[in-house]
Amino acid sequence: MKNDPTLAYLRRMNPVPGAASSVDGADLFDRITSLPQDEPLRARRSPYRRRAALVAVGLVVMALLATTALAISGWFGDVVEPPVTKQEYKNAQDVLTLPPGATWPTLNIEPNSVTSRGGGGSYAVMIAMTKWECYWVDAIRSGNQEAGQQAHAELTSLLHDHVVIAPPGVSENWAPSTALFPVAAFARDGGYQIKQQMYADAAAGNPKSLIQSCRANGP
Repeated sequence: MKNDPTLAYLRRMNPVPGAASSVDGADLFDRITSLPQDEPLRARRSPYRRRAALVAVGLVVMALLATTALAISGWFGDVVEPPVTKQEYKNAQDVLTLPPGATWPTLNIEPNSVTSRGGGGSYAVMIAMTKWECYWVDAIRSGNQEAGQQAHAELTSLLHDHVVIAPPGVSENWAPSTALFPVAAFARDGGYQIKQQMYADAAAGNPKSLIQSCRANGP
């Protein structure tokens, strides 16, 4: 031990070598351990330390719960279970109009899932929009100008009355509280403007985008 390199290094670094008196380590240990223990002090300290630790843990848990609650609130928004969404979807059918001969498809939702409030109406808006787009495509192919004009008018009305653009920074499940029911919220990524341009192009005799939209979203 006395020749250990670490101890030798420490001896060289000692600024006052030999200043401290030599102490018998074994004798010092015996003297310390033979002293009477302060039981009341130790008894007082242990519960205090346990309480302090519990308080610290409790504060951490509370902070985590608060943070998680905010995150979940921002993520999900106001969510509802499938019966509510299906009823919203049914109610929207009394407000929206489908093309002649078209029917509302069954809305299939997993029983253990949740949807943002108003989601049933949003589904209905998008279904109606797709069906009118495909109806317009059929009218163009068959040369039925009257049906095409009707489809154009219905789609313009859907965009104006039942589609909104979500504000910047909101949750993807955001829904407006003052818009007419039913309503679909488009993200601020230009989707609304694309729809507008698509309908304007189709009315001007260029239905390429309209046909692609029907093919991608239709039955």
